Amino acid sequence: MTAVCRPTPDELNACLTHPAKVIDIAKGPVEYAERGEGPPLLCVHGGPGGYDQGLVLGEFFRANGFKIIAPSRPGYLGTPLATGSTPEEQAGVLAALLDALQIKEAAVIGASAGGPSSYLLAARYPDKVSALIEIDSVCLTYKPDVSPLQEKLYLSRAGIWLTRFFLDHFPEATIKSFLKTESTLDRREIVERAKHIIQEEGKFASLKLLMATMSEHFERRQAGVHNDLTRLAAITQLPLATVACPTLIFQGTADKDVTPSHAEYAHASIPGSELYWIKGGSHIGFWAADDADTAQEYALAWLRQKLRI
Repeated sequence: MTAVCRPTPDELNACLTHPAKVIDIAKGPVEYAERGEGPPLLCVHGGPGGYDQGLVLGEFFRANGFKIIAPSRPGYLGTPLATGSTPEEQAGVLAALLDALQIKEAAVIGASAGGPSSYLLAARYPDKVSALIEIDSVCLTYKPDVSPLQEKLYLSRAGIWLTRFFLDHFPEATIKSFLKTESTLDRREIVERAKHIIQEEGKFASLKLLMATMSEHFERRQAGVHNDLTRLAAITQLPLATVACPTLIFQGTADKDVTPSHAEYAHASIPGSELYWIKGGSHIGFWAADDADTAQEYALAWLRQKLRI
């Protein structure tokens, strides 16, 4: 059995400072970063996010022999919104990026608000996607169920900065508040999960980095956030029946943000797809649930098996 490597906190932190590039496609400029060596793995970030978040999403796979390609979706960081605002257009941007990089086909990971463009990449450009992994990804109508206060905390520059400040100085209380917002865990479960995250260096580092990729340079992510909220609210259900590549769908059972109905719909729509439930997983359960390590190792083994590497 091939050994599994786990990235160190220093390796995870390097995702934030790794340099990005810009390449021109027919629709406009696309910002992206490449990190690692091995088979290409395209990582499509959520929102707020950018190429740095894509690198964080893929870091476990980079440490285990994959080359991560992490674009900034239109409206985020160095990719202007004019390059492609709709999920369909963004799928075309991803396909064109692979062409521009002379990559015939790649495995793809999509997460959260990166779900529509990554799902549609596989559905519309089947020859370009060798395998697809989706993590708590949107594929139905998405309208965040948050209070006005929560919206200010998690969807504004000042609010996200404040959340990061409290995460640095009052980590356990901040994690509890975050889990209360984006999970259906009860109070006792939230207390236990917060303690587990604090105690496990890799999980805590991943959470801090995900928050950083939502908050740093927020003014350069804001156009993407607003576009995502508008476009995802307009989705009824994505047409996924033409996805023909091997597909693995991860879904937290306690995800309050992107609810399990999204994963159930995708699983029912995509022939031969596999649905992996992360028990008690919140919206970031793939990185922070008690069984996160098991889920990640399953994803790695599945990917290696499907790609025959």
